[in-house]
Amino acid sequence: MIREKLPFPQTDDEQSNENDHSAPASGDEDSETREVTVEYDQSHEAVGTVPEIHQSLVAPSAIERTPAAIRTGDRWAKTLWAGEYPDAPMDGFLEEVYAAAETRTTDVSIHLDPRDTQATLDTLENRIEDLQADLEYLTEKHRASSRGVEKDLADHEEMYDVLRNTPMEAFDVSTYLAVRGEDRDDSDASDVITTARRAPANLTPVAPRWSQLDALTAASPIATDEFDETLDATTPMLGGAVGAMFPFVSGAFAEPGIEYGTYALNESPLILDRFARETGYCTMIIGRLGAGKSFATKLRLVRRAMYDEDTIVVMLDPMRGFAGVSEALGGEQITVGGTRGLNPLEIKPTPEHVLDAVEDLDPWGEQITWVMTFFGTFFEHVADNPLGERSQTLRRATQAAYRQQGITRDPATHAKASPTIRDVIAVLEDFAADPGEFGYETDGEQQAVRRDAESLLKDLRPSFRDEGALANLAKPTEFDLDSKVIYLDLHQEEGAQGRAETTLTMQVLFNSVYERVKQTEKKVVFTIDEAHYLMNDASSLDFLETAVRHSRHFDLSLEFVTQTGGEFALTPEARTIANLCSITLLHRVNEEDDKIAQWFDLNDRQVSWVTSAKAGEDEDGYSEALIGIDQEGWFPLRIRASDYEASVIDGGGDFDGGADAGT
Repeated sequence: MIREKLPFPQTDDEQSNENDHSAPASGDEDSETREVTVEYDQSHEAVGTVPEIHQSLVAPSAIERTPAAIRTGDRWAKTLWAGEYPDAPMDGFLEEVYAAAETRTTDVSIHLDPRDTQATLDTLENRIEDLQADLEYLTEKHRASSRGVEKDLADHEEMYDVLRNTPMEAFDVSTYLAVRGEDRDDSDASDVITTARRAPANLTPVAPRWSQLDALTAASPIATDEFDETLDATTPMLGGAVGAMFPFVSGAFAEPGIEYGTYALNESPLILDRFARETGYCTMIIGRLGAGKSFATKLRLVRRAMYDEDTIVVMLDPMRGFAGVSEALGGEQITVGGTRGLNPLEIKPTPEHVLDAVEDLDPWGEQITWVMTFFGTFFEHVADNPLGERSQTLRRATQAAYRQQGITRDPATHAKASPTIRDVIAVLEDFAADPGEFGYETDGEQQAVRRDAESLLKDLRPSFRDEGALANLAKPTEFDLDSKVIYLDLHQEEGAQGRAETTLTMQVLFNSVYERVKQTEKKVVFTIDEAHYLMNDASSLDFLETAVRHSRHFDLSLEFVTQTGGEFALTPEARTIANLCSITLLHRVNEEDDKIAQWFDLNDRQVSWVTSAKAGEDEDGYSEALIGIDQEGWFPLRIRASDYEASVIDGGGDFDGGADAGT
């Protein structure tokens, strides 16, 4: 082992002793340094001095100086100094400077030096007296320049009043923008200058010639403003204006989970686990056609598959937009339509621990409500003959069909085989033949029930008979959550039939997945693309609201993807569904600013971000969105995929979840 003495920076006490000549030196130490004994193994390279270590970590390996730029190592930098600031800065007025695409390679350095309040007041008094005299003289001479002096006087008087009458403090401020690039042309600052000049920043950036080294030093991590020391480059500013410069000091959000994107104001990753939300796990995703919402949704599904292999992913898709993700993840594709059975009356048992934990849970009542929702949609949009007063007769027939299978309000009976629509049709036929057998006693009741049953049968039989258009909805459901990824493909359904049939089938699939989620102990992400098919149908909203409310008890994350926020503002039930979603992702939308602000309680800056968000064109390399996290706030987001992720999402390439699958 070798012992070596190294120079070490002085402490404040030692500096004080050095300045105090009466204080004796400690031992034999040099007045400039104190010795620290460091031990290291001869087999390793010697430890460098502290200045050498700092230099190796912070300073560039080489510097080449030119009048307009500085080469630092392998890169070039041009540094701008902010010569003027807006007269009345708004909150976050520098946001565009560090968040715009053209300024992403720009370092922003702000130097603040508190001013002595009394000394500042004295200086202001003298300056106000000078301006008053100038204004009086120029006014007497009828000079146009008096207008500018009058404004300067008002500004100084306002600053004086604030400092004198409030706790506000003043600061000397200098701001530097270091633009970097691989070569000298890349460090051209024209785009940054344009961004800095426009509202809300309204800066006057200057690129000082022959002072680039001092300006770059001021913008570097060592925080020494030699440029100001040379040229007196500070601007006096009140604390309120200083505070308006710093929205980027907050906003980062990270927890164990997947990356949703990067926080647009400082490029820190926003990492989130949807199943860690205390208020529920559901998400709504809104954005106009081509805004990037589908790509971002698929990216999150791929990342969830990488993050937690035990999570079951279910995709409900009427437009075949998720086929590539399903193929890449080795999903089970279920093409809906044709002969595959889907039973809207299916009920599955609710786990005991859920029944014990949720006092108001009523699986039987929810099931009857859901079945009547299904029938309401069918009679309204497919049979074109709304239920109206026939609703009560159909409800009793449905309940009778369950009782015939031995299924009652008792949760212990819900494991039995569920009835189908053909069982309900059979009960209605019995109603028409002999309503007295079902408790209808008076002639008036029996005649009314016969009339309702015959009318209902007339509408039901054509669609649900063996050769009917909806015959598959009269059979037991023929899929389960056995696969880690399930792709429910409605593409053929949507193309072969109309919107009404697609809405009806999506409702049945939603309920089928919801019932099966009760049977698994795994977490389930259920993504519903083109959710407006569900949200625009008023009859389904009650059931959807109930499903969203209880989804957390089954570790179910419902994800509604749609093109407009209007679906979530149509009715009180739809607004409730929106409020129950703990995560909201807003991509670029077409709605008016005031509507967006009202629907989602956004401020002007948030609305501006949503209405101008980038859609993810190739030249940008990212899309933009605004993410709202319940109890955390709103975050402007940039969403990027790695080359591997993009190939999986766009091309359906093989997914192995290996090291190359990182973000």
